[in-house]
Amino acid sequence: MNPFKIALMLALAVLLAGTVAALPLSVDQVKVDDVVLGANANNRFDVLRDNTIDVVVVFTPSENIANMQVEGFFSGDEHSDVLPAYDATSTFDADANVTYRKTLKIDLNKFFQMDSYKLRLIFSDRNGQELVQNYNLKIDVPRHDVMIRDILFNPDSHLKAGSALLSVVRVRNTGQNDEKDVKVTVSIAQLGISTSSYISEIRSNDNEKETEEMYLKIPTCAKAGVYDADIEVAFNDGFRKEHATKQVEVLADDTCGDAASPAAKTTISVGSQLESLPQSGTAIFPLTITNSARTSKSYTVAVNAADWADVKISPTSTFVLDGGKTQTVYVFVTASKDAPVGAQILTATVSSSGQNLQDIALTANVAASGKGILRTTLEWGLILLVVLLVILGLIIGFSRLKSDDEEQPSAPQTYY
Repeated sequence: MNPFKIALMLALAVLLAGTVAALPLSVDQVKVDDVVLGANANNRFDVLRDNTIDVVVVFTPSENIANMQVEGFFSGDEHSDVLPAYDATSTFDADANVTYRKTLKIDLNKFFQMDSYKLRLIFSDRNGQELVQNYNLKIDVPRHDVMIRDILFNPDSHLKAGSALLSVVRVRNTGQNDEKDVKVTVSIAQLGISTSSYISEIRSNDNEKETEEMYLKIPTCAKAGVYDADIEVAFNDGFRKEHATKQVEVLADDTCGDAASPAAKTTISVGSQLESLPQSGTAIFPLTITNSARTSKSYTVAVNAADWADVKISPTSTFVLDGGKTQTVYVFVTASKDAPVGAQILTATVSSSGQNLQDIALTANVAASGKGILRTTLEWGLILLVVLLVILGLIIGFSRLKSDDEEQPSAPQTYY
């Protein structure tokens, strides 16, 4: 045989041996979110980023395929190395002339840029030539959408009760429209504190802005522990909101060891628990409260209502006492004009931070009004005066009669 022909045949054999046929299958249908797509079609199907799309693939092998796998992905995203838009089936065996349906779930992260992309589907086995199908899609963004990019606390990790927490929130506009008057609120609901700030404008196309430094005061003697700080961003005239959470560790204040028991560090003394007053009169009960703790506390004095008297507390019923300070308040009890006569009891309650410290019984001894006593005295005095005048008149009358008898002249004597 011609040596040239032999060499040509050997080269052809080597070439054929290195050529592997593509997988023997036909792709019957591809759907994204229930919409049928055509391979390399001119039209593009629109999907939103920050979303998970369902890719349903229907195919039929013409031969048996062992160790097969279906993959789907988007390439070209800036963050595809850390946030890949990718999914794949597990390995399976496909029989000839059997139609298979596989579903892929592909996450489109919030950082995808608004642009045209290709959804690439790869059908492959262990050794054969893969089959690739491309489908044109447009990844879109919502009209109004923001992202909380960063939350900065100072101090960052933990702080002592009674200290200030400073916060700065960075917000990214991930929507199509500019956002104006974006309200950012940081709150710790368990401590009952919150603060807010406004960002005047954040332009579209992934622009970012941050708030001014916001101030939160951790309550004095707050319980030590880890608290959730809620960050809320309200935008689009407040109709849409974005939330995030960051934890804050609060450390106990060493000077607040007695804060859990305000009664143990409070002294309450009463000037008098029994006072007398007439109807329409006023009795005064002084209460002296001393805060022996090292931290300030708030106190409230309340007296139960009475239908027979008007009760007032002076100078105030609620006040704050610094550590080691004393405050005297006065309970004024004014009886009504028809208040029942006798001992009437009122209860004064002293509380601090919602905790009842002491109940004090105050007794008001109500007497008949001064006007009634005076009237009775005058009536008896008038009667006594009349009696005295009668007696005096009788004495004067008898005295005059006696005088008349003594002054009459004796009868003249006749002398012979």
